[in-house]
Amino acid sequence: MKKILFILFLLCSLISCERKEPNFSKKMIEKLAYMYEDVELGLLPSEYLRLDLYIFTNDKEICRTNNHDLFTYYRKNYFKKFASFEIFLDEVLNREFLLDENSKSFYSFKLNQKIQKEYVSLGFDNFLKKYSEDNVGKEKLKLNTSIIQKNDLSTIKYLLYKNKYDVGFDDHLATYYIQKREDSFR
Repeated sequence: MKKILFILFLLCSLISCERKEPNFSKKMIEKLAYMYEDVELGLLPSEYLRLDLYIFTNDKEICRTNNHDLFTYYRKNYFKKFASFEIFLDEVLNREFLLDENSKSFYSFKLNQKIQKEYVSLGFDNFLKKYSEDNVGKEKLKLNTSIIQKNDLSTIKYLLYKNKYDVGFDDHLATYYIQKREDSFR
């Protein structure tokens, strides 16, 4: 059992060491950081509001949020510590800066261990193939929700996110879709 745990630890370490470039490029961070505030209406929604962003808290939880909520949180709690929202985003998204526990306004979850083990054993490419299906004539893949348990969805979306894929939802078609992160910023 100890050998299996050691091998899993090594595989996880190797996977995390492979990624040398940040999750979000400088240009992506600039786009996420752009916020417009109207005098009468207040903070207007960003064009990237639909993108799920994942952050970490001091209590070891992963939180799903978006750039609008992060901006509000930054202004309320971190504007003195970081010179700009852009710098804050870079630290939180690319360097996994831990936010205070009082970030309970975000949806938080813990990773499903079964899905994590499956991800390690399959490797990312096979993991993506398993949980996606072709979207004929479209650049985006569809998330294969027919094989996903409700409690597994957050972990699957997070693992795709860590590999520079975003999962969005089309309200009109009631479908989750998967696309490369760079395509989300075109």
